[in-house]
Amino acid sequence: MLEKKGGILKIVLRQERERRNWTQEYVALKIGISQTALHKIENGQRYPSYKVLVKLLDLFGYNDPRRLFTEAGDTSNLSDEL
Repeated sequence: MLEKKGGILKIVLRQERERRNWTQEYVALKIGISQTALHKIENGQRYPSYKVLVKLLDLFGYNDPRRLFTEAGDTSNLSDEL
């Protein structure tokens, strides 16, 4: 389940960043992590901490984490507990 969500997460994060014409460096600076760390998150080499995930969701305007997955078209593994 985590792997499936992680796959969606990396795709959506990159799409959101590129849609806004933001660099990895800019996003990393805004959320307080290194560009290398963001690169690894976007490439599925690492998962963001909860704190970093919340900052990313806030930066991209996702006030409900479920929206991230529903917009990506996969709600099969989500519960109302999010």
